[in-house]
Amino acid sequence: MGVIFRDTLRALVRTRALYIWSLIFPIVLSTMFMFMFANLDGERAFDPVPTGIVADEAWDASPFAAVVDDLAAPGDDQLLAVRSFPSAEEARSALTAGEVAGVFAVPEAGAAPELWVAPGSETGATLGADDVNRTILETVADTYVRDADLLAAVAAEDPAALADPGRLEAAFSAGNGTEETSLTHASPKESVRYYYALFGMAALFGAQIAVFAVCQTQPNLSPLGARRALGAVGRTRTLLATLAACWLVSWACLVAAFLYVRFVVGVDFAGRELWCVAGLAAAALVACALGTALGALPKIDFGSKTGILTGVACLLSLFAGLYGEPCMELADTVARQFPVLSGLNPAKAIADMFYSLYYYDGLDVFAAKVAVLGLMAAVLFAVGALFMRRQRYASL
Repeated sequence: MGVIFRDTLRALVRTRALYIWSLIFPIVLSTMFMFMFANLDGERAFDPVPTGIVADEAWDASPFAAVVDDLAAPGDDQLLAVRSFPSAEEARSALTAGEVAGVFAVPEAGAAPELWVAPGSETGATLGADDVNRTILETVADTYVRDADLLAAVAAEDPAALADPGRLEAAFSAGNGTEETSLTHASPKESVRYYYALFGMAALFGAQIAVFAVCQTQPNLSPLGARRALGAVGRTRTLLATLAACWLVSWACLVAAFLYVRFVVGVDFAGRELWCVAGLAAAALVACALGTALGALPKIDFGSKTGILTGVACLLSLFAGLYGEPCMELADTVARQFPVLSGLNPAKAIADMFYSLYYYDGLDVFAAKVAVLGLMAAVLFAVGALFMRRQRYASL
């Protein structure tokens, strides 16, 4: 049995055609994803509001100029992207042309600042980016005017309070009524789900290794299978040694693809890489089981079996959400409406296994997904064994 395992492993390693789908394909597709989804995670990031100012003498003398400069300071919390105009006419022209979302101006020395904005959306049905920018600028101007009035009132009623920085800070502090709390193990990123679905598809394509090896054990499909059938080792022990070699090669291919995605593509796995590798072992087991069931189909040649596998892998990957945002929405809809049907999809189960490691603190969900994969593998192995037992040959 050990000799069969060694020889099968050696034969699989030397069969380069098997690595096109099980190793090269996921690496190439993950590289494509890297460029396709480069801006996906940051597309909802906030961009500083393009803001114009009328930089005349009245503006330079106003305290509001320092407020705007502080809000426009480069950094992660930059709120405004300021553009200076020497005159009001040039600022209004830029506002009309849509170059800025609004214009701040001080009409005269000592006066309150003014905000000029273009007319908002007339439908009112949705809140567009321009409406959000206008709201931000209005909030900035209103907050400054309110704080300036408050400061004037404090100075009029209790001038000594101006000498206490703590009281001033408390008076002008808006307070924080919310606290940011993460309900997931890692910060959510939209792109990671597609890579998880990719591993589901890669695992299914890895079943081609088992299809090839099982066909090599069948006397009617391979001269090697005919010789082994006449040997002293029973069919069951031969099949077990062959499937062990298939599992090891499939797992190695998945781990190689995983390392590429993690360290070259740079996909985040929330620091749980070792658990991901363990999950890939379960995914490789399902792949071997699927390959066994397909490889044991009677009266079908190897080419037809690989064609069936390709169709099955592509179809199941569709419902795992691999092919873009509409497919991901379809996969989510099927998971909500038909959870049992979605749970029977090995590609979706593998993707959800990675999903559970990324989002959940504990390992309970991960263990449940691994158990589901193990159950799928057991059923598929049983189907393959049933087909193998029923095969009889009149001559070899």
